Amino acid sequence: MSSLLFPGRHLLNTAFQSQYLQRLLQIPLDQLPFFDGFQPKSVEPIDQIVFAITSCNQAHSRYNPIPFHVRAIGVDRFARSLEMTFDISYRIIGIPHYRPTPRFAEFVLKEIEEQTEGSLLLTPENCVVLCSTPAVIDMYQELSFGILPAELGSDEPLAAMPVDLIRTMAEKGGSWFSNPELRRKLAAATVDLWQDFPDVPLRVQRLWRDPLLNDEGSLTEDRDYSSYAYGMGNNAIVGLKYDDIKEAMLPGKIVDEGCADGALLSHIVRDFPDSDLIGIEITGEFIARCQERQRAGDFGGTYVHFHQRNITQPIFQDNTIDTTLCNSTVHELYSYGSQEESVADYFLRKYRQTAPGGRLIIRDVVGPSPFEGVTDKSQEIYLWLAQDDGSDQDIFRECPDSHQLMEHLSRLSTYSRFLRFSRDFLADMRNEGKRGMETAVQFREEVVDGERYVCLSYQAAAEFISKKDYVDNWDSEMNEEFAFWDFSEWKNALSAAGFDVVEDPNAPKRGSRVYCNQWIVDNRYQGKARLYWKNDQGQLQPMPFPSTNLVLVGEKPIRN
Repeated sequence: MSSLLFPGRHLLNTAFQSQYLQRLLQIPLDQLPFFDGFQPKSVEPIDQIVFAITSCNQAHSRYNPIPFHVRAIGVDRFARSLEMTFDISYRIIGIPHYRPTPRFAEFVLKEIEEQTEGSLLLTPENCVVLCSTPAVIDMYQELSFGILPAELGSDEPLAAMPVDLIRTMAEKGGSWFSNPELRRKLAAATVDLWQDFPDVPLRVQRLWRDPLLNDEGSLTEDRDYSSYAYGMGNNAIVGLKYDDIKEAMLPGKIVDEGCADGALLSHIVRDFPDSDLIGIEITGEFIARCQERQRAGDFGGTYVHFHQRNITQPIFQDNTIDTTLCNSTVHELYSYGSQEESVADYFLRKYRQTAPGGRLIIRDVVGPSPFEGVTDKSQEIYLWLAQDDGSDQDIFRECPDSHQLMEHLSRLSTYSRFLRFSRDFLADMRNEGKRGMETAVQFREEVVDGERYVCLSYQAAAEFISKKDYVDNWDSEMNEEFAFWDFSEWKNALSAAGFDVVEDPNAPKRGSRVYCNQWIVDNRYQGKARLYWKNDQGQLQPMPFPSTNLVLVGEKPIRN
């Protein structure tokens, strides 16, 4: 038996692929047009096609927008006609997603062997490979496989790459079916599949058109999701976050917008088992982690559902949600969107979806409020930073990956880390011409009574001390702003959308409040940084650390 291995994501099949396979199945193996004229070791006629569907456990990005079960059905329909016409067999095997690796081809072959209980061992002696991706071709050639290049180098009119057809379909929207180019270049099996699964074109269009997502289904290429999930949602930390908001929540239909890996929902189910819980998350990686929690039974018998959605777009019908939770989400909208405009639009949209008497509950970072002689967050203050708690060597070293950057930053002193921050904060935003500080964080240095101080705005000082310890996701955090609004500005924005701001001095946890996290003060600030303002006599006066977090509770009025 001789096999043809056809690896790829198989998001769709093309008319070119159909014709190409039909031709090569009628030609003796030694007469096929192999890549680089390479003669394969396999000499037997092809009597089996192995479709290896790569990244089978990913389905939440432009790169990979279609679930594995739909891709497998599509390949089955596509291969069925070949089986009937040429008396061949075929296998469909799902290959899990791997980080980029030069051993990818080797992994595919091993996965096929393992999944077939060792019955299908593909070697250059019994298999050739159909592939049009140069980097992947190189990997299989290094293993001595003969390569049939398919679309690569072909000048045939139908030789379209599948990803280009996906892009065209996303651009055409609801008119994709009547587009003559797509109808001509798609395999008939794919056209039939998309008609039978109309949610697939809608899903592709949504993911491709989302302005916040990159091709991998994330907000940023720099985030380490494992460390981010731990920092945002390990059991102890998420328990504290839940304790911050649970007394303000209302039962019914509860939505967690920006639910990350679903950790907060796993706590909510304990107190609201009869409510319907909906998790909204934009990043494909976190959606996959949410679904794994659900598979593992983390939500008990409570109804929980997850949507991959952009929360800046309409999701729910008006007046239908009893409680909407936004945990560390709004500052990302501000940072990656259009600042105040994006947040104002979001609050208006949440107002519309909230049922009368329902609530929007925000737990997030917060900017510094006026203090004594510091009446505005743009006012200059004096920031003392420790210099003897680490190194001052090679502060601006460029590191090849996030792990090495983390190790380097971890060794720097607090003062040296500030210098790195002063260059990196909002650098990507600036370079893209979007917004942020004009060139870098503006500061000067002054020595007072033998001590060196960094003199900068109160807001910039708050940004640094709140971010300085996020060394494992440094590049990502440098693109986000924490201190853009103080507590009063947050409340004003919520009121402008129509919400009543709930405050309860007798039971603070039932309403809105702002606070400085004592754990952060004890473990990250003390001994590392001190803040001062200069009075009219030129004397430095100590300042408390600024607030770190707020809980903002907005209630939609019940109108007669």
